[in-house]
Amino acid sequence: MQPNQQHPNQQQHPVEYVLVGRRTFFLLSLNDILRLRKTCKWARGLFQTSQLRQRLSQWTTDDELSRQAGLRRTANGQQLLTFDDQQMGKGDMLAALCVMEVGGWSETSEAIELAGQCGNCQLPVRLTAGDLHQYPNKAAYLAAPRVLAQLKMVGPHIQFGNNTTFQLFQHGNRLRAVKDEDGFEIDVDPPLPPDFLYQQHRQQHDPPVGSRIAYSDLFGWRPSGQLFFSSVSSWVKSIALNHFETTHTMTTTNQSLDHHVDNDRLHNLLTQSPHTPVEGCTTTTASVCPDTLPAVRRHLILTDAGHSFVAWMFIGDPVAIPTARPPLATDVRICTTESAVCGVGGAAFKDRFPVSTRLARAVLGPVISAILFDGAPGAGQQPQDDDSDDDSDNDDLDGDDDFDGDDDDVEDDFEDFDDDGSGEGSRGGEAAAASASASASASASVGWAAS
Repeated sequence: MQPNQQHPNQQQHPVEYVLVGRRTFFLLSLNDILRLRKTCKWARGLFQTSQLRQRLSQWTTDDELSRQAGLRRTANGQQLLTFDDQQMGKGDMLAALCVMEVGGWSETSEAIELAGQCGNCQLPVRLTAGDLHQYPNKAAYLAAPRVLAQLKMVGPHIQFGNNTTFQLFQHGNRLRAVKDEDGFEIDVDPPLPPDFLYQQHRQQHDPPVGSRIAYSDLFGWRPSGQLFFSSVSSWVKSIALNHFETTHTMTTTNQSLDHHVDNDRLHNLLTQSPHTPVEGCTTTTASVCPDTLPAVRRHLILTDAGHSFVAWMFIGDPVAIPTARPPLATDVRICTTESAVCGVGGAAFKDRFPVSTRLARAVLGPVISAILFDGAPGAGQQPQDDDSDDDSDNDDLDGDDDFDGDDDDVEDDFEDFDDDGSGEGSRGGEAAAASASASASASASVGWAAS
């Protein structure tokens, strides 16, 4: 339509066509939209609820964009996170867009996927306006490490039963998780020795965590032995796996092997950056238990949300900070809830659980796989446990499984209750979270749009 043919009441600013045109609307970054809304009064009306919803929908439904944001699995296309945008108003949409602008959901999405596999949440997790407004504005959201801030929104959707979720609680200058009780405090970004693996590979947006939270089949949720995790996301995944392992029946097979076997393959898995993806695994966890053996622990998750069962590999090593290497064995354990093949009762693990075995072989390589599954001799090899019995022994968070064949969980659990969980006050991300909480009440009127 030519300008002289346009109805006077329909005249629009020429830039409007660039801003909201069907083909050009998505050329604007989320930051551009928020800046225009803040600085240009006439442009503010161009971005109403419907336009904001369209932009948000593009991020969550477009395969490429949602993968870039970490909302969708690259391998299988599984949508992991979305927004309940049909129930959101303009302010809610702006909050969601601000969260998307910051981006970086890949670590949290991996934790969500594992929680979904463990039956703790429905995929995709659907964030509501209430989840978003746990932070009053963008500044408060950015005050905490990004993965911790995301967990505050996502945590209530990870459910463990009996009205217990992965909720975070602000208790003075400390953060608590799962339960707002003594002993459930977490130390975000705790002081670690400079040569410590997790300190060397520390990520500002996903820092290490110290925690004593564990789940026991005897006591339920309770404080146990102190563990240090490589990151917030690793801690979340470990908690979900600990709860799943304790509440489900599974089958295991394990060997104790020399950590130098196959050109230090096991040693390298334990000492590489805990943030480095492991080929053949959907995600991993890394933790250190300074008081018990095995001290260094990794879980390598073999399955994803597309599998009908959960399988993972546990690797435990006695040396917490691998500087001097005494001749101690590394424990390798495969755990699975895969249904056994019918008609092969009493057969080897590899014959009863072929899918789990195939997934584990891809990670371990032919040399270690031959020792673990095929009975090949190996240096430092100790007798293999009888894998014919299903069990739910926990090798993750309680710090009580020393792999010597004795189950002293009850005695050690009572000893764990004597530990002092008072801590030393806030550190790192906790202080940031406390500051964010304080700013929430002080600047609630500012809102996300003005951030």
